[in-house]
Amino acid sequence: MNKYFKVTMLAAFVIGLFPWAKAQNLTQKYGSDSVECITQLSLYREVFKQKNYKEAYPSWKWVKDNCPMSSKYIFTNGPVILEDMIKSAGTDTVLRNAYIQELFDLFDLRIKCYPADEGYVLGRIGVYLWKYYPKEQYKTVCEKLGQSIDLEGFETSPQVQDIYFKATEYYMQKEKLSPEILIDAYDKITEVLNVQIDTCELKHEVVMHSIYQLREDLDSGRISLEEYNALYEKRAADSTKSANELKQYTNVMNNLDIRFSKYANCEVLQEIYGKKFATNKDERLLRQMIKFFSKQKCTDNDLFISAVEELYKIQPTANVAYYMGSINLTKKEYSTALTYFKEAVDMYEKESDKIKSYIMMIECQKNLGQMSAGRETAYKILKLNPSDGRAYLMIGDLYAASAGMCGLDIPSSVYWAAADKYNKAKAVDPSRAEEAQKRINNIAGRFPQVATYFQHGYKKGDTFKVGCWINETTIVR
Repeated sequence: MNKYFKVTMLAAFVIGLFPWAKAQNLTQKYGSDSVECITQLSLYREVFKQKNYKEAYPSWKWVKDNCPMSSKYIFTNGPVILEDMIKSAGTDTVLRNAYIQELFDLFDLRIKCYPADEGYVLGRIGVYLWKYYPKEQYKTVCEKLGQSIDLEGFETSPQVQDIYFKATEYYMQKEKLSPEILIDAYDKITEVLNVQIDTCELKHEVVMHSIYQLREDLDSGRISLEEYNALYEKRAADSTKSANELKQYTNVMNNLDIRFSKYANCEVLQEIYGKKFATNKDERLLRQMIKFFSKQKCTDNDLFISAVEELYKIQPTANVAYYMGSINLTKKEYSTALTYFKEAVDMYEKESDKIKSYIMMIECQKNLGQMSAGRETAYKILKLNPSDGRAYLMIGDLYAASAGMCGLDIPSSVYWAAADKYNKAKAVDPSRAEEAQKRINNIAGRFPQVATYFQHGYKKGDTFKVGCWINETTIVR
């Protein structure tokens, strides 16, 4: 079928090579010769299971040509068989191209037999065109994969998304086009990919919480060790599966961001969207602007700020509220920023999003002198994720910032309490160990002097109650 590529005399060659090739019977499940169809179907399936694809090919092809509606395995096994035949053709270009053509014909036939599969099949056409003819068929690759994404939506595979962007990048370079074409491709992909990542992350969070709960049930005696082991195996498998899915989508996103950043820096985004924003402030454009500017860390750009403020008026989503908080935090409008971050927390679904908002809330509360409220917010982080050391780091920071606020007998004793929290961060979250140790080193010189606490009747190793809003017991150092 020449709509994908051209090979001289290919049609004549295919007819000569495969004399039984003819129009497929799509009306009868087992074709006009049901006995032969079932026999050939059984023959090819048996050999296919043994991974002897070359031997499976003749029977598979007979079934495909004469009774394609007999089994969907014809279409799922076909690409495996044909890729093996393509490989076995070696340097015989004509034979190789004939098998490649048959592969694309198979995809067209699948759409005829199973119209509901069109989105998926268009994705396979694009993937294989990119594999075999990337330099010749890049436009068609972009077209087919773009259509596939439109039809498949959130079912689009990571491979289709990745190749669609690569092909678009090649198209842009080859035709010397504006980066706007790449921005549009990135937008199409990430509209789907962001939802897929969020869905996978939420699924993984649910599984992990079920594992935590299972452990608590065991520790509290609500279930026996036998029950725990039986339930844990299934949940651990679910956790591994959800983590792998999340990793696949995240890897695609990371690769997209790396390639995208080469072409869409802050200056390019300013140039492209400055003109659009001047004449059009619809919701889709504003969301697109915010997504790209934030991805490229252009959030101090006046155009980004204007887009956020405009979109908040139209559709105050969690992300928009978060960005409104960030903008006001930068302006040191801490009270206003805090209001927006609280709004974002209430709307966010993912734990990671809630946590990032809580972190910003603590920063606002610290600057407003709301130390106790800041600690309460930090404990909300730990309720979501007991292993997030950032919560303890921020509590330590709140304690350290209180040295001049509390009328304590030994004012600098707050640094002992802060050091406790930094050490706790190291214990629960090894990834924060270096960061925590730097904080400890920074405050160690401000610990109370021996002479100071000796005058109050304390010696090294004694317990000491730090009062004020902190109200925690620590150890004299």
